[in-house]
Amino acid sequence: MRRALVVSVGSALWAASLACGASAEEQTLLRFFVAAPTLDSTVISKYATIGFNPRTDGIVQTFTVTSVGPERQDRKDVTIDAVVLEPNGVTGRRTMIATFQKIDGRWLVTSLRQTPASQTSREASSVPRN
Repeated sequence: MRRALVVSVGSALWAASLACGASAEEQTLLRFFVAAPTLDSTVISKYATIGFNPRTDGIVQTFTVTSVGPERQDRKDVTIDAVVLEPNGVTGRRTMIATFQKIDGRWLVTSLRQTPASQTSREASSVPRN
Protein backbone atom coordinates (compact mmCIF):
# COMPACT_ATOMS: atom_id res chain seq x y z
CA MET A 1 0.00 0.00 0.00
CA ARG A 2 1.64 3.23 -1.16
CA ARG A 3 -0.54 6.20 -0.34
CA ALA A 4 0.83 9.53 0.84
CA LEU A 5 -1.03 11.21 3.66
CA VAL A 6 -0.87 14.94 4.24
CA VAL A 7 -0.39 15.78 7.90
CA SER A 8 0.29 19.50 8.10
CA VAL A 9 -1.74 21.19 10.81
CA GLY A 10 -3.45 23.46 8.29
CA SER A 11 -4.92 20.48 6.46
CA ALA A 12 -5.70 18.33 9.48
CA LEU A 13 -9.41 18.14 8.69
CA TRP A 14 -8.71 17.05 5.12
CA ALA A 15 -6.19 14.50 6.41
CA ALA A 16 -8.68 13.19 8.94
CA SER A 17 -11.12 12.47 6.13
CA LEU A 18 -8.36 10.55 4.29
CA ALA A 19 -7.70 8.50 7.42
CA CYS A 20 -11.09 6.83 7.10
CA GLY A 21 -9.70 4.58 4.35
CA ALA A 22 -6.25 4.22 5.89
CA SER A 23 -4.84 1.27 7.82
CA ALA A 24 -4.80 1.37 11.62
CA GLU A 25 -1.06 2.09 11.55
CA GLU A 26 -1.54 4.98 9.09
CA GLN A 27 -4.35 6.43 11.20
CA THR A 28 -2.27 6.32 14.38
CA LEU A 29 0.77 7.85 12.66
CA LEU A 30 -1.39 10.52 11.03
CA ARG A 31 -2.92 11.56 14.33
CA PHE A 32 0.49 11.48 16.02
CA PHE A 33 2.13 13.66 13.35
CA VAL A 34 -0.78 16.13 13.38
CA ALA A 35 -0.56 16.41 17.19
CA ALA A 36 3.25 16.51 17.41
CA PRO A 37 3.78 20.18 16.40
CA THR A 38 1.43 21.33 19.17
CA LEU A 39 3.68 19.73 21.83
CA ASP A 40 0.46 18.81 23.66
CA SER A 41 1.53 15.76 25.65
CA THR A 42 -2.07 14.92 26.59
CA VAL A 43 -3.13 14.56 22.96
CA ILE A 44 0.13 12.92 21.86
CA SER A 45 -0.15 10.31 24.64
CA LYS A 46 -3.31 8.96 22.96
CA TYR A 47 -1.16 7.78 20.03
CA ALA A 48 2.42 7.49 21.30
CA THR A 49 4.70 7.20 24.27
CA ILE A 50 7.24 9.42 22.50
CA GLY A 51 7.24 12.91 21.05
CA PHE A 52 8.36 14.43 17.76
CA ASN A 53 9.49 17.95 18.65
CA PRO A 54 9.16 20.41 15.75
CA ARG A 55 12.10 22.46 17.07
CA THR A 56 14.52 19.54 16.94
CA ASP A 57 12.91 16.85 14.76
CA GLY A 58 11.00 18.99 12.25
CA ILE A 59 7.41 18.66 11.08
CA VAL A 60 6.20 15.73 9.01
CA GLN A 61 4.25 17.18 6.10
CA THR A 62 3.36 13.95 4.28
CA PHE A 63 4.20 10.30 4.66
CA THR A 64 3.66 6.98 2.97
CA VAL A 65 3.64 3.65 4.77
CA THR A 66 5.97 1.47 2.73
CA SER A 67 5.82 -1.69 4.86
CA VAL A 68 4.27 -3.15 7.99
CA GLY A 69 6.33 -5.84 9.67
CA PRO A 70 4.95 -8.89 11.40
CA GLU A 71 3.65 -8.71 14.94
CA ARG A 72 6.11 -10.19 17.43
CA GLN A 73 5.41 -10.19 21.17
CA ASP A 74 2.93 -7.30 20.90
CA ARG A 75 5.36 -5.24 18.78
CA LYS A 76 5.65 -4.43 15.11
CA ASP A 77 7.71 -2.11 12.95
CA VAL A 78 6.18 0.17 10.33
CA THR A 79 8.46 1.75 7.73
CA ILE A 80 7.47 5.12 6.32
CA ASP A 81 8.80 7.47 3.69
CA ALA A 82 8.20 11.02 4.96
CA VAL A 83 8.60 14.56 3.72
CA VAL A 84 9.79 16.60 6.68
CA LEU A 85 10.10 20.35 7.12
CA GLU A 86 13.40 20.48 9.00
CA PRO A 87 13.96 22.98 11.84
CA ASN A 88 16.27 24.99 9.53
CA GLY A 89 13.37 25.53 7.09
CA VAL A 90 14.57 23.06 4.44
CA THR A 91 12.20 20.31 3.31
CA GLY A 92 13.75 16.86 3.05
CA ARG A 93 12.82 13.24 2.66
CA ARG A 94 13.38 10.71 5.44
CA THR A 95 12.83 6.99 5.73
CA MET A 96 11.81 6.21 9.30
CA ILE A 97 10.83 3.12 11.23
CA ALA A 98 8.03 3.50 13.76
CA THR A 99 7.85 0.76 16.37
CA PHE A 100 4.33 0.08 17.60
CA GLN A 101 3.67 -1.70 20.87
CA LYS A 102 0.37 -2.93 22.24
CA ILE A 103 -0.18 -1.20 25.58
CA ASP A 104 -3.44 -1.68 27.48
CA GLY A 105 -5.02 -3.15 24.35
CA ARG A 106 -4.05 -0.23 22.07
CA TRP A 107 -1.27 0.07 19.52
CA LEU A 108 0.96 3.07 20.38
CA VAL A 109 4.09 4.42 18.70
CA THR A 110 6.90 3.70 21.15
CA SER A 111 9.91 4.47 18.96
CA LEU A 112 10.59 6.45 15.82
CA ARG A 113 14.01 6.24 14.26
CA GLN A 114 15.51 7.38 11.02
CA THR A 115 17.19 4.73 8.91
CA PRO A 116 20.95 5.23 8.61
CA ALA A 117 21.97 7.55 5.78
CA SER A 118 24.46 4.94 4.61
CA GLN A 119 21.57 2.79 3.41
CA THR A 120 20.77 5.35 0.75
CA SER A 121 24.19 6.86 0.13
CA ARG A 122 26.10 6.52 -3.13
CA GLU A 123 28.77 4.52 -1.31
CA ALA A 124 26.20 1.96 -0.20
CA SER A 125 24.65 1.60 -3.64
CA SER A 126 25.68 -0.70 -6.45
CA VAL A 127 26.37 2.22 -8.81
CA PRO A 128 29.92 1.91 -10.20
CA ARG A 129 32.28 4.67 -9.16
CA ASN A 130 33.94 6.79 -11.82
